[in-house]
Amino acid sequence: MPETRAFRIDVPDERLAAIRRRVTAFPWDAIPELVEHRNPWSAGASIPFMRELCAYWADGFDWRAQEARINRFPQAIARVGAQDIHLIHERGSGPRDAALVLTHGWPGSVVEFLEIIDRLAHPERFGGRAEDGIDVVVPALPGFGFSARPSHPIGPRRIATLWDHLLRDTLGYERYIAQGGDWGSMVSAMAGLHHGVARGGGCEAIHINMLGSRVEDEIESAEEAEYAERCAPFLNDGRAYAETHRTTPQTLAYAMADNPVAQAAWIIDKFHAWTDLRGGRDLTDVVDRDTLLTNIMFYVATEKFPTATWIYRAVHSEPVRVLPKGSYVEVPTGFASFPQEIRPRPPAKLLEKTYNLQQFTEYDKGGHFAALEQPDVLVGDIARFVRAVREGRK
Repeated sequence: MPETRAFRIDVPDERLAAIRRRVTAFPWDAIPELVEHRNPWSAGASIPFMRELCAYWADGFDWRAQEARINRFPQAIARVGAQDIHLIHERGSGPRDAALVLTHGWPGSVVEFLEIIDRLAHPERFGGRAEDGIDVVVPALPGFGFSARPSHPIGPRRIATLWDHLLRDTLGYERYIAQGGDWGSMVSAMAGLHHGVARGGGCEAIHINMLGSRVEDEIESAEEAEYAERCAPFLNDGRAYAETHRTTPQTLAYAMADNPVAQAAWIIDKFHAWTDLRGGRDLTDVVDRDTLLTNIMFYVATEKFPTATWIYRAVHSEPVRVLPKGSYVEVPTGFASFPQEIRPRPPAKLLEKTYNLQQFTEYDKGGHFAALEQPDVLVGDIARFVRAVREGRK
């Protein structure tokens, strides 16, 4: 029988004290401020924002309260092959006919999903129907958070295999629906591509909120050409962090080790860049400080920042962004499109080349961190898709 043991987060007091000392002692005066066009974020993480956030981190942030918030969910460490995986496992109010597995990405963590787990598992608590509830499984990617460090880089294709074993062999589900954004969208795509029910796996459908994996193809329409043009700014100027992760993750680890402020700045830079801040909103107007810092602590307190970058390294040997011609995700696919996603929203016809697209919805607010920015919208979209999948079995 696969090994699973109950787990609760309990970071040692000594570790918390050491983090606080490092945050308090950070040499702010050693960093000259570079501001262009009156924009404190023009060259990276804003120094005034980071100083204020770190002051709160040192003297106001209550990690123990956040631990308690997470520990109210049932958690486990599951041994899947040679890998220990931390997961939240909330049994839903509805029929035990499948599980919904939510997969995060970088620079996120399971923290992204804390506000939507109950809404999906127990919709009757939020004005919905109990029969729409579903078991929710939220695993931490290998090398992230409280999952163990892998011995080598593991990419979305192999993670999808781990998840298939986790859901079926360890947790005992015959079938599951895979959902995610960022790397989670690619893990979900690989689950649908390689572990669909028709192929002998357990994945019966996928729901994604970012187009991470697509089949290699030529541009065939003006709409696709326009989409490629809209993608160019991010591909040209927005991927420096990813290339660093991919090419020199070990060198980056030297800079980040024992430097919680550096790790926070590296993460906050992307939260600011990828969150929907239109209308002059500040980042903390959309994602509160406690949530930002709790997510950061999943890198700092666990000392997993170095191995969390390895997933980028793994794509050397795992083609997941651009799939070979002829690849097709046959399982039913839902797509929730948010306007400020890091890659512009794709046309439905482009998705249909790679996915069996059954649900496609465009929303007018939200960015890369949909579960944090627009939880009600995302929950509604996922719940509608889950209902359709269940109806499709009849």
